[in-house]
This record gives sequence, structure tokens and C-alpha cells, in this order.
Amino acid sequence: MLQNGNEQNTKKGLSRIKLLLPTFLSLGVIYYLFKDDFSQFEGVVFNGNVAIALVAALNMVFIRDAAYVVRLKILSLGKLSWKGSFNAVMLWEFASALTPTVIGGSAFAVLILKREGINIGRSVATVIVTALMDELFYVLAVPTVLLFVSLDSFFPHNTSNLWFESGVQTLFIGGYILTCTISLIIISALFISPRGTGKIIGLLFKLPFLNKWSYKVDDWTEDWALASDNLKCRSFQFWAGAFGSTLLSWTARFLTLNAILIAFMESIPHAEIIAKQLAMWIVMLLSPTPGSSGIAEVAFPTFIGPALIPAISMAALGGVVLIWRTLTYFIYLIIGSILVPGWLANTSRT
Repeated sequence: MLQNGNEQNTKKGLSRIKLLLPTFLSLGVIYYLFKDDFSQFEGVVFNGNVAIALVAALNMVFIRDAAYVVRLKILSLGKLSWKGSFNAVMLWEFASALTPTVIGGSAFAVLILKREGINIGRSVATVIVTALMDELFYVLAVPTVLLFVSLDSFFPHNTSNLWFESGVQTLFIGGYILTCTISLIIISALFISPRGTGKIIGLLFKLPFLNKWSYKVDDWTEDWALASDNLKCRSFQFWAGAFGSTLLSWTARFLTLNAILIAFMESIPHAEIIAKQLAMWIVMLLSPTPGSSGIAEVAFPTFIGPALIPAISMAALGGVVLIWRTLTYFIYLIIGSILVPGWLANTSRT
């Protein structure tokens, strides 16, 4: 019965029908925001800058995904083949693209790894360590970027287009502190005492405003204990390789937009663009829509637009949004929808 339940959950989570809503929502928002500007767009002349931008952006996408594949290969201790690692990464991205960003695709990631032949303990450990390394990247990226730009460079000056008109800076700082806190909790749970950490979290979740989620603490504690057992005695090379590939992948993710802008601008404020993406990321994490569809398209002109205009027109800004979402979102909907049927047929159901 459990196996059938997992099978149904996996198929439901990776259903290709689900891609219709985020696709139409994202494209609909882009059209609504820029429809008047697109009618005046004169097009892009294909020249050396456009060619460089295209190659650079595609390289960033390749590096991002290749680094993810390497990370998964390392974290699985070589149990995953290169093909299995690639499939798992693409389907993990696909599941994340179909899941509200505030929830994420981690639950499906465990099922995906199980179907690829990784036991439950190692699957849970891989997903938790992946989450930890992603959090640590953000924790390190913010102060690193602050070496090159001021804190004000992270935030938009006009937030009237967002669903909240004030408090972006407070939200960002709060989100950063929360990210640091989550990182410390995971480190404690994995490397110090999973049971002890679970007891402390359990006490916190007895507070009135957290009490309704207290039933999840026992599940988290069991996951942490499983993961901790699977991570004992890992070598320095293991951790260096896994975190190094994480740094490379996330850096490529954020530089994808900078690469796209080469086609539209002669001078690009690279550090400021990355800073604004880091702030926008917190906003997108709160999105209730699959893959931040609709939310990302609204947030982009608010956060990134002021750093680009008047260097580029509003029509060109709409083109940048469309290309950016294609390379960071739609591409995974397309690849995932192609992989799912064959992958479900060829992988284990245990």
C-alpha cells in the first residue's frame, strides 16, 4: 500500500497537466505588463553583443545544471549514475517549478531519488544536505556582494507594483536572519544532536502561533536522525566537492541575467544586478504560485528595472523578463515534461 501511495504521489507531483497553469500565468502577466510596449518594439539587431550574450547565458544554464549533477553524484556517494543524476536534477527542478515556491520540491526529491535506487536514509540525507548548502550559499552571498555595493542597492525605490508597498528591506533582513537560523538548526540536527535539536524545536513549537505545526516535529527529527547516520565520517573531499559545486551552480544561476543583459546594454552594473536578485529571491520564496509564476514577472520590473532604465526601453525590459524566465523556469517545464513518462516507466517503484 505504501509503495502504491508513493507511486501515486510521484505521478501526481510530476503531472505534465500541472505545467499549464504556471505557463499561462507567467506568460499572461508578461503580456499584461508589457503589451503596450511590445507594440513599439523595433527588435534586436543580431550582432556580436547578442551572440556573446546568447552563448554566455546558455553557458550559465549549462554550468548551473552540470554543477547540480556533480553535487548529486557526490552526495549519493557515486550510487547514482551520471544519467541518473541528470534525470534527478531535471525532475527535481520540474517538481519545484510545479510546486508553490513557499513549499518547494524537496518532498518529491526524496521520492525521485528513491526511484533512482537510493535508499530512504541516503535520499533524506541528500535532500537535507542540499537544502543546507543552498541556505549557506545565500548566507555567504549577501555579505560578499555588500563588499561591492551599498545595502540600499538591494532594494527597489518604488514598490507600488508589488502586492505589498512597504517593508521590502525589513522582509529582506528578516528573511536573511531566518535563513541563517535555519542553517544553524540543520547544522545542529545533522552534526551535533538530531534528537536534542528535535526536542528544542518541539518546545518552540508549543508556542501558540506555532502549535498547529507541532505534529511535524517528530517527522523532522526522524529525518534528521536518518540523515545524520548517513553522513557520519564523510571526508573533507566529500564536503569540499559538494559545497564547491553548490557555489558554482548558484553563482551561474544569478549570472544568467547578467549574461542576458549583454545583448541590451553596453555597461552593466553587475554587482547591483546580483544584489537586487538576492533581495528579489526572498520575495519569490514567499510566492503561493507554482515556481513563483506571475510573482516573479511582477517583481522583476520593480527590483531590476530601475537599474536598467533608461539604458534600455520598457519593451526591451519585457524581452529581458521573457528570456530570463525561459532560461531559468520554462526550460525545466519543457525538459521535465519530456523526461517524465519514460522515467516513470523505467525506474523502480520501490
